[in-house]
Amino acid sequence: MEHRHYSARNAAVLLSAGLAVSLVLSACGSVADRATNASSTAPRIASAPMSTDNAYEGVATEQTPVYWAGSGAQEGYLFREFRTASNADTVDPVAEAVVMMTTLSPLDEDYRSMWTQVENVGTSVSPDGTITVDMPSTAFASRLSEDDAKLALQQLVYTVSAAAVTAGLLDAATAKEVRVLVDGETGYKAFGSVNLDEPISRDASIASPVWLIDPQTGTEAGQPMTIFGRVLPEYASARWEVIPEGEDRPVKSGEISEPKNTPASTSGTELRFPVEVPAGEYTVRVIGVNDAGQEVKDDHTVTVVED
Repeated sequence: MEHRHYSARNAAVLLSAGLAVSLVLSACGSVADRATNASSTAPRIASAPMSTDNAYEGVATEQTPVYWAGSGAQEGYLFREFRTASNADTVDPVAEAVVMMTTLSPLDEDYRSMWTQVENVGTSVSPDGTITVDMPSTAFASRLSEDDAKLALQQLVYTVSAAAVTAGLLDAATAKEVRVLVDGETGYKAFGSVNLDEPISRDASIASPVWLIDPQTGTEAGQPMTIFGRVLPEYASARWEVIPEGEDRPVKSGEISEPKNTPASTSGTELRFPVEVPAGEYTVRVIGVNDAGQEVKDDHTVTVVED
């Protein structure tokens, strides 16, 4: 079986501008990990439709999907940002994604990471969907509870599997497992809480059920601003808001409901629509509430400019 080995220290040219990658969404409803050029608010930052029936293709991108843990009421969920690699032309995309996950700070102040900074990571990707990541033990310097340790490991699993798909090393439909080695050895006790003796798959329940995909934090949006998000069925009572900086009341808002022509499914509700607001600084927010009254929200601060 062919394995592709990479190292962040010894980068190689991996992608060409014409490499096409076909992506789909998983049945669990997590959004695709691929950036496209479709975003009007942040060029090269967007996501795929919310349906497994809608695959699409696009060329390889310099944008790297990096996952972060939420904070506060969202602390048990993962959220994603697309970030630009420091050297997109000559880089191992999987190792670079791990380095970015441990060294960068999230753009959104509501996101966090529990990893200690590392600069060198070894990786290999096999066609059957197994991704091996060799981390230095220094990455696990923090001592975490079992729940936080599992969340941090899911952050790693989501990030490296997304990077492999984005780079065209694995097909989106391929089931993926991540084997984590520490200093080249198996069985390490990560963060003092979780034994790394078996490969880890994505836990679908970890991806946030309420997600503002676009516009991304810190970006500029033209007129009209396009809001793109998703809400899973268990948080069906949902709304969106656009709030001017320094104010408490939204200048634009609305309810989110299941599209009338779309049957209910685990993929949830996608919202994508234009909003006209005056130029300025805004918080764009998506809020969902489940039957138990639990609220999950995702908000980004953006700048709206005149075209």
